[in-house]
Amino acid sequence: MIISVGYFGLSLDTPNLHGDAYVNCFLSAVIEVPAYIIAWVLLRNLPRRYSMAAALFLGGCVLLFIQLVPPHLHILSIILVMLGKFGITSSFSMVYVYTAELYPTVVRNMGVGASSMASRLGSILSPYFVYLGAYDRFLPYILMGSLTVLTGILTLFLPESYGTPLPDTIEQMLRVKGLKYRHTSKSTRVSKDEEESPVILKSTAF
Repeated sequence: MIISVGYFGLSLDTPNLHGDAYVNCFLSAVIEVPAYIIAWVLLRNLPRRYSMAAALFLGGCVLLFIQLVPPHLHILSIILVMLGKFGITSSFSMVYVYTAELYPTVVRNMGVGASSMASRLGSILSPYFVYLGAYDRFLPYILMGSLTVLTGILTLFLPESYGTPLPDTIEQMLRVKGLKYRHTSKSTRVSKDEEESPVILKSTAF
């Protein structure tokens, strides 16, 4: 949802940038082409968590730096906005692949649908982030940048799916996360110990 807020928020805020609105909208659309290409390369060669986190950190940190740009350097502000759009667009395209890989096959369709619904909620909220620019020009960038960086940090705590078989059942998904596997192995170990060392009941007869 946060990625969707950043993606649509930057897209809707493009006409408010300094300079010609048509040129800015054209640049905002063109920057998505290399973003999708980079996302494709990262998905094929690098782990999902680090790829998404790097893209989110790039987009979020660049948006936070916009407030430090002097007012007369309008071109630099536009460049930073486009770099932020580049990073968020890359993560926006990668999140669909990563989300589908995290859910097991039995609930993958439902899980991706629920995640997509949450993303649509982010797109609904994004215009209100843009409207905050009426109070402070940098407030939308500060909020979107902070939330994007926070999302990048949280992404590092997700399980890695690159190079591993996709889970088919919920049991396999829990093994990927490292929860059920430890519990099962411990229970199995206890059962084996009980089988190998049976308890000998002492006779109570006098």
